[in-house]
Amino acid sequence: MKTVRRGIAGIAAAALTAAGLSVLGVATAPSAHAAGSELVENATLRWGVSNESNNAGFAPGTWNLFSAGKLGDPTAGGATLKTADEGATWSNGKAAGWTNHAGNVTVEDLQAGGGYAPTTFDGTRQNSAGASTSPAGSNVFAETQLVFRNGTGRVDAAANTANVQWDGDATVIYYSGMTFFYVSDPELTVNADGSGEVTATLDGYGTDMDDQSQWIDLPAQEVTLATLTGVDVEDLGLTTTPAYRGVEYDAPAGGTAQVRTGADWGSFPQSFVDFVQTTGGGPYWYSTGGSADGKKPTLPLEISWTKVGPPAVQVSKTALLPSGAYQVTVTGTGFDPALSTATRPPLAGKPGGTYVVFGKFAPTWRPSQGAPSSARKVGNQKWAVLAADMATIGGPAAGAVELTPQGTFTATLTIDKAAMDAAATDPSLVNYGVYTYPGGGGNAPTHETYTPITFAAAPGTATATVTTAPTRTTDGTAEVTVADAEGGAGTGSIDVKVEDGSGAEIVSAPAALTDGKATVTLPKGTPGDYTLKVLYTGNANITDATASATYAIGKATGSVSTTVTKKPTPAATGTATLEVTSDETATGDVQLQVKRANGSVVATTSAQLQNGAAAVTLPRLAPGRYSLVASYAGDGVVAGATSTTTLDVAKVAARVTAAWAKKPTARKAGKLKVTVSATGVTATGKVTVVIKNAKGKKVKTVAGTLSKGVVTIKVPKLKAGKYKLSVAYAGDSQLNGASSSAKVTAKRR
Repeated sequence: MKTVRRGIAGIAAAALTAAGLSVLGVATAPSAHAAGSELVENATLRWGVSNESNNAGFAPGTWNLFSAGKLGDPTAGGATLKTADEGATWSNGKAAGWTNHAGNVTVEDLQAGGGYAPTTFDGTRQNSAGASTSPAGSNVFAETQLVFRNGTGRVDAAANTANVQWDGDATVIYYSGMTFFYVSDPELTVNADGSGEVTATLDGYGTDMDDQSQWIDLPAQEVTLATLTGVDVEDLGLTTTPAYRGVEYDAPAGGTAQVRTGADWGSFPQSFVDFVQTTGGGPYWYSTGGSADGKKPTLPLEISWTKVGPPAVQVSKTALLPSGAYQVTVTGTGFDPALSTATRPPLAGKPGGTYVVFGKFAPTWRPSQGAPSSARKVGNQKWAVLAADMATIGGPAAGAVELTPQGTFTATLTIDKAAMDAAATDPSLVNYGVYTYPGGGGNAPTHETYTPITFAAAPGTATATVTTAPTRTTDGTAEVTVADAEGGAGTGSIDVKVEDGSGAEIVSAPAALTDGKATVTLPKGTPGDYTLKVLYTGNANITDATASATYAIGKATGSVSTTVTKKPTPAATGTATLEVTSDETATGDVQLQVKRANGSVVATTSAQLQNGAAAVTLPRLAPGRYSLVASYAGDGVVAGATSTTTLDVAKVAARVTAAWAKKPTARKAGKLKVTVSATGVTATGKVTVVIKNAKGKKVKTVAGTLSKGVVTIKVPKLKAGKYKLSVAYAGDSQLNGASSSAKVTAKRR
């Protein structure tokens, strides 16, 4: 990659005298970390870096800004963050992922009402009053800060020393991303004389603004971000402005030289600027004689923290069952490794860490109070030491767990009361507990803690599950399980009782547990609801346990059928037999409903079953189709049932007779009396008479309407001769049609 000797000439001519983008690679080693006498946590670092880092870019539409986390690689030079999607992608479509929060890092800006809050993407290019930072010479700055949280370290305010580290990543972006670099894991060091520094790991990509097609992945490098002088370490933090004015910077050969005149000449630390030179943005971090020099000096850096509290222990569970072995998790905080130095090998002269044990100790047990080792009977032990010393004491297999520089540890202990009692036979040993005390013979009274462990039986858990429900003729089964509060299998036996729906006891018997389980018999019986009740009276770990399960014994299934033994007619009732078929003899009443085709009920009748059957009467019914709906409500042992049968009622046959009341002649009309008869039904409707001569030619048709089954029809006068009369009855709603005939010889007079 070629060395850049001038600014972004191809982008904006105004940048020529303001800054240059040059390339150079230099690495520096981190400074030693200061050791303090107190542990601190929740440390927060706030830094706006410089006004130039909150300024508009000289290239049109670009600006300088921060992002939490690491932006995605655009894979090519010249890309800028898209404003349309708030920096989610680069202008070439690659993922960018601008965000105001990632892990422990937040980008915050000054609010209109005061105070800081996470910024928006637009907030990185305007001040708290909403004024835009554009153009670059406006002297309006975005007022954003990089905020790293959750730092840890050591501080000695009295000695004016501090060493605090943070874990997190941020991106410093210039020209909306034409050049940018990552800042990771900053660390603060302050020396007793007030000098100090902030170091970090930088990473990023190199480019050349005269040839933006270049895009080189740079190796990560630890640099000094800020040089500090005159720092006053206070109890809960510090505020200082890193050095800039008057700081000399030696630019690389071919790079833009530092201008050391004017009120604002200066530079960020040499190793930091050397790295940024390799990204193409070096001259923005030292004076170059341009109009932007007044915006480059460092802004104040503010750091706050809280002190780690005294040693404290939390045990995941302190109330355990008397029988069995159980694992508990022990977490410790505030166990400052510097407070306890081992006096015995293998860590003599080094931080001795902390023993973390389950034991049965005497009331007076503390080593700092001169209690002998016989006052401490240990059942299970772990040794929390610094990571570098874990192998020295035998590693995790020998019980080593890590004690962090911040004084925290996590250990898993096995607690077994029976084993402890067998080992601790001295009557002076009376207190079960999780204990901590300095390892390797160290002396740190505050590291001596006691968390009591108690042992007592507790209510157990029992479950009862019906696996096979009983019937009227066969037994069923249920599975019962009993366990203690830790899931251990119950022992001994359970008491089992079965009650019916009224609460009356049907059976009661014990059942032995095998691996905490028992199979019990549910007796066959009459249909109904039942409850299985289980009682476990306890063992060493269980005070008691109960369970119940409900089940039902079903009734015998049945079916009801209808057999019409005599069909009803419009003139006469019929009969039907209702039968309930089941493997039990059904008792009680059956009901039969007669329904028309439209569903309306014609009649309802019922009868009592005798040997599972009953006869019922069917009412007289007009011709048509009917539904016979048989219902059986059930009894104590047979379930109810219904069925539907179709019944068709036919019309009744009619008989037609015709007799002359007065025969017709050539001069006078006659009268024909027609009678339509049927059993039990009076005919209605019309009768038609067709008169034909001897040659079969129709002469006349006459008709009449029946009244009470009879009609007299007037027959007109006829020419002399023989005639045949066809008498027809069309039928009505209850009667079929019928016919008859009559003869007559008409005379001349």
